[in-house]
Amino acid sequence: MSDPESNPLRSLLSGIDLGPAWARSTTPPKPQARAPREDSTPEAPRRDSRDRNDRGPRGAGGGDRDGGRRFERRQDERGGKYEDRRSGPLQREEIEPAPGVRVQIHPDPQAVNLIGKEIHQVARIYSLFDIAQILLAQRERVRAVFEVEDSRPALFVGKLDGSLWLTREEAIRHFWQSDAKASLFEEETIEVDPPSGNFQIVARCGMSGEWLGPPNFHAYQTNLRRIHRERFSNLPFEVYASRVRSERGEEAVNAWLETMKKRTRWRPKGDEEAAWIEDAAEAERAFSSRFFADAFEETRKAEVSGGVPAKHISPTLLASLRMAGFHARKHPAVMIPTICRMLEGEHLPVFKRDGKLFTGPARPHPVPAESVLAERPAAIVSWLKGRKEPKLGDLWKGVLPEGVTEAPQEWLVDLFWLLTQGHLLLFADDRIVLPERRQSGQSAKAAPTKPEPVAVDKKKRKRRTKKRKPKKRVGVSRRRLKLNPLALRLAKAAPDKMWSHQLRTRTLRRSQILSAREEDS
Repeated sequence: MSDPESNPLRSLLSGIDLGPAWARSTTPPKPQARAPREDSTPEAPRRDSRDRNDRGPRGAGGGDRDGGRRFERRQDERGGKYEDRRSGPLQREEIEPAPGVRVQIHPDPQAVNLIGKEIHQVARIYSLFDIAQILLAQRERVRAVFEVEDSRPALFVGKLDGSLWLTREEAIRHFWQSDAKASLFEEETIEVDPPSGNFQIVARCGMSGEWLGPPNFHAYQTNLRRIHRERFSNLPFEVYASRVRSERGEEAVNAWLETMKKRTRWRPKGDEEAAWIEDAAEAERAFSSRFFADAFEETRKAEVSGGVPAKHISPTLLASLRMAGFHARKHPAVMIPTICRMLEGEHLPVFKRDGKLFTGPARPHPVPAESVLAERPAAIVSWLKGRKEPKLGDLWKGVLPEGVTEAPQEWLVDLFWLLTQGHLLLFADDRIVLPERRQSGQSAKAAPTKPEPVAVDKKKRKRRTKKRKPKKRVGVSRRRLKLNPLALRLAKAAPDKMWSHQLRTRTLRRSQILSAREEDS
């Protein structure tokens, strides 16, 4: 039990893959240089492979099989894509995070529940920072909350598979590619006659290998845009169209005709009288107008699992999720307030020690001085007194008889009781701490003593006070006058002038009112 590798939660600390691709350390290690042999002669300097003198003659007799066009494909380290040197680097549309969408990472309640059960069973103390790292070690242990601003359109959550989409078009496209389609539509594949005509050239997708048909075929553009929309929407359409290959020959034409002998049609599930829909675009329109509300729900705040598959979430929302996960992994402390609230529901206390937050089976509770412990708990407590954070293995070596390597069951039960009562603290790295009661004399600061009063002559303590001039009283009460801001400033600057100004103004008003009444009468 003293081995530090026996930490029950240590195996949970695995790598996290929530960050963006450019933030991961996927750079391959540099190869080590070989040591030269003792009997070998120094090698001549190598020529640069880009030197033109090393290249053979181009054309049919040269070393290049493609007629002089140097063709090389290499794998991109970040995205797993390939670059074609003939047309320059692969142009990829960088997916930006969804604007106006806020993503928050929270612990998954089930993951916190499992950690709480583990702490109750092993009776150890864990740092909340370490628990946050354990939760962020895997995507499935966190939840992502997406919230949209009021100025932005709402999100769409899948009722059947829990997918999340930014637009209605993305939701419809996902429905026809997912297994949820079988819950609302019946699908049937039938044999049909292939198209007739004299076809010499057949186009084929250069990335997926799917047949598109002859360029002069009526469904060629439809198939081209459908495959781009369903499988390669992260690429601009012009870039995807440039990857289309044209193949000649009877074998290529026959292979395309074989794919055209089968056709898929759909109709609403449970409605046997409805007619079959043989056009995919018409089936999508029927689903959008009649069955969309049965598959998706519109909301401004959605919560999904951190391990949601990439095919079940919009690419822009996935970019926002990766950025939020990368920030949470870089700053695990942002999850500590939420973890504290969840641990309270698991009946686990949270306490502070040495400036850090910990949780365990109980708060630190020193052994009362008047309490009498049993023989084995008393031996454990007495051995720990005066020792500074020993290991669990050192404890058993100190209290067990000689020749006993493993602690008996009764000793483990007594140690577990001390840990659950808070009399001992067993940390994740096997450190044992004995909480000590603070001395009242040491903890309380000495109260400052009051100096003795010194006899002072009363005559010297008398101070001469200046006699204030009495204020002039005015006949009109101040409370009856309503002061405007100008009058308030005058009152602060010169009170006498203010009151005389108010009296003159009131007298003038009264005289004007009386004169007006006399004229009316």
